[in-house]
Amino acid sequence: MTQQNTITNEDSVYKKKLFYDNGKEFTKVESKIINEYKPPTPVTKSHANQTIMSSSGLVQSGTAHYTATLTLLFYSKKEYADWIQYIGAQHKYYDEKGSVYVGIVEGSPDVRTAEMETKYMVSVNFLFIRKQDFEYRYESNFLDTEGHWAEKYITEMQEMGLVTTAWSSDGTDVEYFRPNDPITRAETISLMMRAYRYMDKLLRGF
Repeated sequence: MTQQNTITNEDSVYKKKLFYDNGKEFTKVESKIINEYKPPTPVTKSHANQTIMSSSGLVQSGTAHYTATLTLLFYSKKEYADWIQYIGAQHKYYDEKGSVYVGIVEGSPDVRTAEMETKYMVSVNFLFIRKQDFEYRYESNFLDTEGHWAEKYITEMQEMGLVTTAWSSDGTDVEYFRPNDPITRAETISLMMRAYRYMDKLLRGF
């Protein structure tokens, strides 16, 4: 298990980040997020869910959504202007825990100026859907699957977290998948439980 620094808090370890879609790629919003620690709030099925999914291109991405109010500090008018022209675009947010959310701005931002009107403090309400964390947490390091007829499926299953991850109990890499070995009853149950949890996360919009 990784060492934890007891002096620092979540915000110093997992920096909050916000990006917007400029039509070609996600670009970081050049501002400092100055909220206190508070993860997005989950909201179950509602009329807003279909609206957010349609507007953000997230149709069939879950049955729940999340709300969050972010306060952004822009240090110049240019930084603020670069972002405000894309305020209606899809946004991607990384919270203090490293979770990834995508969504849109709800309503109009509350804009205040500071220090001779050279800085802009903007409070923005967001509607988010949480992205599946397997998209960035799991990578395949198996040495015995290259060229195997099931290589593609094995890789996809590991990326979704449905087969053993890249770490064994003693912290060393798992190098061999053993694709031609028979599956045990214990392995079958483990796979079924991971699949159940994965489907549960999808249905709840996680």
